[in-house]
Amino acid sequence: MEERPLSMTVDSDTRTLYVSGEVDELSAVRLREALDQHSNGFADDLVVDLSDVDFLPSMGVGVLAVAARTADERGSKFELVAGKGTIAQQVLNICGLPHRMA
Repeated sequence: MEERPLSMTVDSDTRTLYVSGEVDELSAVRLREALDQHSNGFADDLVVDLSDVDFLPSMGVGVLAVAARTADERGSKFELVAGKGTIAQQVLNICGLPHRMA
């Protein structure tokens, strides 16, 4: 499989951040920054759609787990979404991170 760099787009109307490509050790920093930015420091609700992610190692899972905890502490909704059978869905299941299937 060909490597795809991390890319992210946001739908302001639905407050959804669409993540695609590889969330590796280097790009996880960019993901963390995007989550913070698009949730206004986790003060606003945010949906993160990981359905098009090809690679999600522990560093990326850690970023998502901390973001979910921070949002919860600040009283905002942080929802992870993954397509059925995708890498992201499998990793989120294994790690026990709550998510819904797209």
